Amino acid sequence: MNNKPLNILIVDDSDLTRSSLTKLFSDYDCNIITSIDGLDGIQKSLTSKPDIILLDILMPNLDGIKMLQVIKIIDELKKIPVIVISGNSNRTNVFASLEAGADKVITKPIDEDALIKAIEELTKRRLTQKSNKNELIVDNTIDELKRIYIKAFPQKEIQINKAIAERDKYAIGNIFHELKGVSASMGFPEVTEISKMIELALNSDKIDWNFIRHQTEEIISLIERKTFSLNGE
Repeated sequence: MNNKPLNILIVDDSDLTRSSLTKLFSDYDCNIITSIDGLDGIQKSLTSKPDIILLDILMPNLDGIKMLQVIKIIDELKKIPVIVISGNSNRTNVFASLEAGADKVITKPIDEDALIKAIEELTKRRLTQKSNKNELIVDNTIDELKRIYIKAFPQKEIQINKAIAERDKYAIGNIFHELKGVSASMGFPEVTEISKMIELALNSDKIDWNFIRHQTEEIISLIERKTFSLNGE
């Protein structure tokens, strides 16, 4: 039986997603390596030789599909199992990921139990929860992740307002794709649900930008209320 900690490489350009997954695995005996894009992901795969890679698709410089295609032709890396974690669950996206070499595709919001099970199946290793876990430390970690999320939101708000003003469907879609994927695990399930509605609205033949602006204002209000609650005000 292999008792060494499992080495997991997380490749995702979203700070929030990386923080959320790091939080999840903090309960287990794992070593976590993170990367922000496909190029950096390939380099860290070569240097760290992870036991498994968790990979996003939409990333700058080199996206997840192209990273998959590259690592599957490198002898040192091609046998490393890869789980694609994507907010886009359409059939074309899933098939493209599997065709490029992904072993499994999991959609966002992430089902944590399903992810743990998939990792165990692909690595043939059981993820062991850390003993003597200090619940206070865990609670503090969760609160800190919420603060990171809240601290990052004003910049997200600026990006959202700019994208709405410019009617930039691609930019606004990427922002709410990210928010949909991580908000629930950060303690903001309402933001995930609203982000889903906005993604559906963006797929309409005629986009209702007033609806998107209204839903954005609802999210901002939710974040403000949660901020007051977290700060004990």
